[in-house]
Amino acid sequence: MGRRQLGALAAALLVGAAPAAWGHQPSPAASPGGRLTTAPSLAVIRPAPDFALPDVAGADVKLSELRGSIVLLSFIYTSCTAACPLLTQRMAVLQGRLTEARLLPGEVMLLSVTVDPERDSAAVLGRYAQAFTASPRGWRFLRSEPDRLGPVLTRYDEWTKRLPNGDIDHPARLYLIDRAGRIREIYSLGLFDERQAFLDIQALLREPR
Repeated sequence: MGRRQLGALAAALLVGAAPAAWGHQPSPAASPGGRLTTAPSLAVIRPAPDFALPDVAGADVKLSELRGSIVLLSFIYTSCTAACPLLTQRMAVLQGRLTEARLLPGEVMLLSVTVDPERDSAAVLGRYAQAFTASPRGWRFLRSEPDRLGPVLTRYDEWTKRLPNGDIDHPARLYLIDRAGRIREIYSLGLFDERQAFLDIQALLREPR
């Protein structure tokens, strides 16, 4: 699938699948009725498991070395034709909001990890990143061989099941990690709203260091 096809598919999915207000991930911070929560209170869920994985340029990205920045971590694969391009398109919209607010790069880092390293070579993943206009300075796409990637997926409960048609069933989750390396929110695709994520990130940035 080419760059234009990916962009068109993601845009169509974004328009067709998103309701007027997706709402916030169910949590104490969520407001009733699916409205955006403008003053979220995000409890600490647990420490984010550390990892070191190479990006498409071959440079290792170590999560613990991103302390001091807010991190939004997602798991995707490039040949997915449903959930992953929709999720990635929403992250692209969030990247734009963060860039306009001068929070990315610098205060915030976006990470996308492939769950399909056999098919997602560095070149393939790099083209996918370009299709969504990902900025290499603020949004990095990571991959590794199965023996190195497997433990990372396990720590984030990102199980995978290959289907007969070649698709991969996996949880479409995103993890919001604070400046101290703690998970503060876990979004699912169906409830991920990049507008709420932007508000959540702003709330975490207001917390004392």
